Amino acid sequence: MSTFAVTNPNTGRVEETFDSVPTQELPSIIDEADEAFGKWRSTPVEQRASILRSAADIFESRADELADIIGTEMGKPHKQGLSEVKKVAYTARWYADNAPELLEPTELPDAQGADRTYVKHDPLGVLLGIMPWNFPYNQIARFAIPNLMVGNAVLMKQAAICPRSSQAFQEILEEAGLPRGVYTNLYLNSSDAEKVLEDFRVKGVSLTGSETAGASVASIAAKHLKKSVLELGGNDPAVVLDTDDVGALAQKLVTLRTANAGQVCTSPKRLIVVQELYDDFVSAAQEAVENVTVGAYDDPETDMGPLSSEGARDEVVERIQQAVQDGATLHTGGEKLPRDGWFMSPALLTDIDLDSDLGCNELFGPAVMVFKAEDEADALRIANRTQYGLMASVWTQDTERGQRFAEQIEAGMTLVNTHMDSSPEFPFGGINNSGYGRENAGWALREFTNERLVRINQHNLTG
Repeated sequence: MSTFAVTNPNTGRVEETFDSVPTQELPSIIDEADEAFGKWRSTPVEQRASILRSAADIFESRADELADIIGTEMGKPHKQGLSEVKKVAYTARWYADNAPELLEPTELPDAQGADRTYVKHDPLGVLLGIMPWNFPYNQIARFAIPNLMVGNAVLMKQAAICPRSSQAFQEILEEAGLPRGVYTNLYLNSSDAEKVLEDFRVKGVSLTGSETAGASVASIAAKHLKKSVLELGGNDPAVVLDTDDVGALAQKLVTLRTANAGQVCTSPKRLIVVQELYDDFVSAAQEAVENVTVGAYDDPETDMGPLSSEGARDEVVERIQQAVQDGATLHTGGEKLPRDGWFMSPALLTDIDLDSDLGCNELFGPAVMVFKAEDEADALRIANRTQYGLMASVWTQDTERGQRFAEQIEAGMTLVNTHMDSSPEFPFGGINNSGYGRENAGWALREFTNERLVRINQHNLTG
């Protein structure tokens, strides 16, 4: 039987293992979830909201402990872990406050031929979530919390390196009053995902992960006629058109890129800078990269912790080395650090061929990659030269110029003078190889609902 394990990336040592769920036990787990769904869907929405508010309070009261858990699971610096926990609490309260109104039936007053026509937003049933390790709490929350408000039940498969945090999430919800079975943390082998999705009572799946995993899960969902939502990462551009402070902007973008050791789907992975700013920007970026403090998650001086695993760290280093062999210029960093754990120095790369690996594909690690653009039109060409389409940003003192540019970038989210923004108030998701469907806001509440049409005619045929 395979195991889920906590392998502390700060030390490289295995601290605890967890047995995965035997395949033969899955039907009884789905039984419990389906039975719980039958009751939960009838629970008044304000009661659901009250439970989420209580959960938010518990998350905040345990923030230090929860941040420590993910620090030892995947290496997130403590202060970043605290921010993630607080965001989960905010998400829970936002849905508790706003979902009841957003879930009210949508009236269709212009629909002719009946006295009343409306659409109810009914829960579908049991859902499967397959979530990654880079934001162990927030990725779960972004999918699970709105669906709990809808009245769905959730089976959650978290990444195998995050077994403590995934169980803590369930425990907090149940401590807040969520009935057992409505949310189930599942130490599920990836090979058993189809066993869950082939069950008629499981109505859909949401996955955040790699393109390969997304394609596999989407094909399984399609085979069994189940709704799916995919968020598959990106090679997100951040375009610098003009600025009155090159140094400050370079520092800002380097800080964003090295946050969470670069292991963020929406991280600004391609910094595209117009040529009149390029040399100064590269110089300032190198200084900023070299000033990043790499250390253990619980060191208050740490800006960037270890990568999530030895394999993740080694892959990033190897791909940087290959990029240099292919002609890229490595200005600094990109090396394994001689200490226990999965640490590396953040890198700065330029002169990357647009057709090369790093020019085309996502690099999930702390590599700041700067591309030179001849002018604004060339910057847009480079920005859109990708098969992904998750988040993109443009940086300029002229916000109208920025808005015009942002609306021409092919992505699910385009931002002006900011990047890596995510909050329950506005939708999150991408296009192309970055996936489909939307999380957050009202969009999340509608992804897994039965949009039930109801038409009422007060007069029968003899009236």
